[in-house]
Amino acid sequence: MHFLRKNKEFLLAGIFLILLLALQDKAVMVWMKDLDQSRSSLYMLLRRLDPFINFIGHGTTLLVAACLLFVTGKKFSAGMCYTGKALLLSFFAAGIAVQLLKHLVGRARPRITEGLVLIGPSLQRGYDSFPSGHSAVVFCFAFVLAEQFPRYRITFYCIAAIIGFMRVIDLSHFPSDVAAGAVFGVIVGKVLSAKVFKLGTPVP
Repeated sequence: MHFLRKNKEFLLAGIFLILLLALQDKAVMVWMKDLDQSRSSLYMLLRRLDPFINFIGHGTTLLVAACLLFVTGKKFSAGMCYTGKALLLSFFAAGIAVQLLKHLVGRARPRITEGLVLIGPSLQRGYDSFPSGHSAVVFCFAFVLAEQFPRYRITFYCIAAIIGFMRVIDLSHFPSDVAAGAVFGVIVGKVLSAKVFKLGTPVP
């Protein structure tokens, strides 16, 4: 209850954003599919950037980055070591939690349908769209890093937002999936920060 009271504004804003984007999900995905077929120069540029951005947001990349920060920090900086440990815990906590949630919801991905289709608890391939797992993990990482390196807060969140946006370009997720993943990831980061590790001592 204390967490809900303390973060009431953030939660309400997050829910509002998810609902607002959900109203536009179908229109956005129709537009994205039209862009894909038209092969416009802007769309093709985004597609060329796609492998690089997806590499940054891939689970393996994030896990390796967290491990490197942890190991390097052990030799050179206690703060960096602690941040690496926090990122590792965040990776597994956000990753596992979001996978459970998305398979409980059972929402069809945009490649299957442009509309809202929910089948409930399922392990069926293609029915695991809501929320976005990539967005959840990268925004959880962004929260942890922003707490420790506040000077680069905007950069971390911008990178996370770009990764989330590319999931829509890829037709892997609806906009509301990405927003839900982002909110979920930040919530996991906040909970872990409050209950497990104490962030907020910025690393110079």
